[in-house]
Amino acid sequence: MITTLDQLSPDTRAAAQAWLDASVAVVDADVREGVRDDLEIALCEGLAAGATPEDLAHLITRLGPVTAEFDRSDADPRVGRWFGIPYDVRPLTGERLKDALWDPADPNLLKPKAFGAGWDLNFGALFVRLGLIEPDAEDEPFTNTPHDAFVIAAGFPALMAAAVVAHYVARGRTLPAHLPHHWDAAGRPDAWTTKGRAAALDIGVATAAVGLAAAAAGSRTHGAGRAARLAVAAALAGGAAKTTVIRPLKGGWWVGPVLVGGIAGSAGATLLGLAWAGRDAERRRDLGSGYSARP
Repeated sequence: MITTLDQLSPDTRAAAQAWLDASVAVVDADVREGVRDDLEIALCEGLAAGATPEDLAHLITRLGPVTAEFDRSDADPRVGRWFGIPYDVRPLTGERLKDALWDPADPNLLKPKAFGAGWDLNFGALFVRLGLIEPDAEDEPFTNTPHDAFVIAAGFPALMAAAVVAHYVARGRTLPAHLPHHWDAAGRPDAWTTKGRAAALDIGVATAAVGLAAAAAGSRTHGAGRAARLAVAAALAGGAAKTTVIRPLKGGWWVGPVLVGGIAGSAGATLLGLAWAGRDAERRRDLGSGYSARP
């Protein structure tokens, strides 16, 4: 995925612009600008920066021809782009969240956010690049992941929540009366809150993560939605645990990377473990119990 056509090579960009010009020429002038925006969004979401003119031709074939009767009346205003930034404010679904966070078949590391504005990290593409999974490793991601694997994955948020509670119980009296709750770009605390409010926030977020994980683990719905909810729960719990540890420290350049690592790393590890479990189950089904999805 790219954000603008300017990220394409000159040949591919020229071909894309020519197709856009020809496509909008057949529609009414009063909708031409909107149609062009829609088509450009489709190109950006379907192409990578290294796309060739042949890749563009394949995408155009999948999109189909634009006719004079092109109708934008059914376009959902809750989905689109604003100054090149994708947004989606439809009610969040587990399937859409999974598609944003885990799509190994899509080589793009960033995908439009499942909810809100901006981009989500496609952990599936990341782990393909790291050689931890194959792009087509699973028939359908998380469909065959065993129920027990989801239950085990729910244990991580519970462990992080227990660690947060233990931290405040063990160190509560020795912590400063005020703790940072925001850091600037250099990792220096620039806003403060009371110790009690900090504890309530960290414990509250971690506890909410446990509830979300428990609901996902206990559900018997489609695996994709369960995996996505467990990834969010792990991210919340990991972020709460990292914040709890960082608050009493002086801060520094490392604060941002540690927090991002706690959030993204927890979500990514959860999805990877569930994907491995699903692939193991598929191989046991197809090839026998002596095979593993792990490299």
